[in-house]
Parts: sequence; C-alpha cells; structure tokens
Amino acid sequence: MLKTFAALLVATACSSPVFAVDTIYFLVAVPMVNDGVLQKDSYLLPLSKQEDIDHARYLISLGWTVFSEEGHRTIVGARVGLGKDGINRNYFDPMLREWSWHVVEFLEFADYSIDWLNGTPTDVENDPRWYLGLDVRKGVIGFWAYTVVRELGSVPLYLSIVPDGEHLQFYWNCVGTNYLYALEAAESLAGASWRPISGVPWPLMTNHWTLPQANATTRFYRVRAEQAQQ
Repeated sequence: MLKTFAALLVATACSSPVFAVDTIYFLVAVPMVNDGVLQKDSYLLPLSKQEDIDHARYLISLGWTVFSEEGHRTIVGARVGLGKDGINRNYFDPMLREWSWHVVEFLEFADYSIDWLNGTPTDVENDPRWYLGLDVRKGVIGFWAYTVVRELGSVPLYLSIVPDGEHLQFYWNCVGTNYLYALEAAESLAGASWRPISGVPWPLMTNHWTLPQANATTRFYRVRAEQAQQ
C-alpha cells in the first residue's frame, strides 16, 4: 500500500558524485529496538579514514545489540559548527528538515563521553551556543544513546513520501547548488524501468513535488539528480 511509504526513505539515484570520493557519509541515530525508533532524529557523519569507515560499518552490523556490552566504542565524538551544508538533516523527519549545523570534524569513537556532551541532534539545534562553540562543550558532541546505524555513501540523496489527504507529498534533500532533479516511477523493482513522472518538464531545480493519489498508479519512486549545464 502507498501509505506504508509515509516514513520510509526510498532508494534514489545520482548521476555523478558531488563530494570527494574518499568521504563516506553515515547516519547517526538511536538504534532500532523491536522495529521501533526510540528517538526520531538523526545527523550525518562524514568519515574519510579507512579505519573509521570500517568501525562505522562494524557498528551497523551489530544492529540494536550494539549497546549490549562495553568495548564496541559506540559513541561518536565530533565537533560541530554553524551552517547548513545541504545534507545534514533529520532523516527521520518525512520533510527531511535541515539542521542549522553540521559536523566539521570527526574526533573518535569511544565507550564514554563527558556528561555535558550528551544530548540529541534536536538539543544541538535548539542551543546555538553548542554549535557555535560558545560554552564549555566547545562545539563537541558525544551522544550516549546514539551510534552509527546506516551507511549513505558518498552522495547521500534521500526521498521521503508523505500521504496528505488526496495527495502524496514528495520531499528530497539537495546534493548541490547546481543540481537538477527528476522524480521517477516504476511498477516493479525487478528489472525496473524508471520513467519520469509524466506531464512535468523534468529535470527541475526543486526538492518538493505534490502528486494526486489518483495519479499514483505505480508503487515505487525514486529521485535522480544531475548537474545543470554550465
């Protein structure tokens, strides 16, 4: 059913990378427990050293048992700074709302952090002193209940579909200022033949589209990004 897509992050495609190929982005959130998410916010962590990338993938492999014993180095220590970077968003929000801050430096994976570094991405958003480095935290985060839960690759492009009365609202994050997007659909994922939504002059420079449910005859959607011609 289409309504099952309300809070899903759906597969997407991008025609070419925006960021350095040696940078991999990971989603940091509260691990899912019994098919539910305890804290519905998240942030993006960029990693470029292979040993850090390998450890992030190890944490993902543990699933919700990641906190079952000490020694996994689950806590992400990072320095954050002011500014929207286009990709650091709350990926559990169907509208993919962008944070006013982003990670500017990864510090380490650890088993413990000082109590005043504990919190949530929402706490950081609501306290500019934190991401401006104006208090004892010096812009450092170390959330106790959060860890790496998903790998997003070098170009984190995500699509969210929200039922809204007689319409479906499509939201996706931007991957660069010079990119255009096309919303595509397919009837099946088996040998999928993706086609742009008809009646629209795709690609467009937008990250939101509304589609009447009466026109939503296909079951699967994705968004494709391509660089605008210079």
